[in-house]
Amino acid sequence: MAAIATTTTLMGLVALGYGQQPRGVAQATHGQAAAASTAPNQSAYYAPKADTLLNGVLAPISSLRVMKRAIALAPGVDIDTVPTLALLAEPLKTTGLGPIRVGMTLGKLRAKGLTPVMIDEASSGECRYYRIQDHSEPIGVMVINDKVLRVDVWPGSFTTTRSGIRIGSTERDLVRVYGQQLEATANPVTLGKTVVFTPKDPGEDVFRLVFETDDQGRVTQFRSGQFPAATWAEGCG
Repeated sequence: MAAIATTTTLMGLVALGYGQQPRGVAQATHGQAAAASTAPNQSAYYAPKADTLLNGVLAPISSLRVMKRAIALAPGVDIDTVPTLALLAEPLKTTGLGPIRVGMTLGKLRAKGLTPVMIDEASSGECRYYRIQDHSEPIGVMVINDKVLRVDVWPGSFTTTRSGIRIGSTERDLVRVYGQQLEATANPVTLGKTVVFTPKDPGEDVFRLVFETDDQGRVTQFRSGQFPAATWAEGCG
């Protein structure tokens, strides 16, 4: 697994042109499923009204997730009684997401009341991805040798960072929020960039926040975790 290659300068983060590299194999562990769900014309069951019907199903599901998040953030709600609510109420940090802490074991994760369910298609050998049972957000937890090394936020998630960066944020937003602590490289798969934030706080400098952007300069997914695992573009591949 390779770490991030030679970085571009910060000033080139916004100025660097898009669309200069050929599209390759999907690098996000969640990307293959996402691509399949957004290409109905490749399915034998595609019909002209399929998109309309699909939107009719997805809209209520998204609304339900918004309602759950609103409940988690409501005053007086004891999120500790429902661990999955704690995941909705907390932003992604360099050290983890709510009760999911980078460095903890699966046993400690279960002790927090969260049940990890392995994602077989995203796992390889000792490197495994898990989702959290009864948690509807597209979140992946990378575990190697029984230890949590990173948390991935995949397309469709409403999760944000502590600074408010989310799916759909722009590279300009990243520069505005993180400034000189960013490094960027061209991403030949998304035709955008891989942007890495390195914290300066003592004890946090071994962690990273990594953002993937598309050819429009918008964040398509992001992750946090221990270096170098957080920078592995291919996940467990």
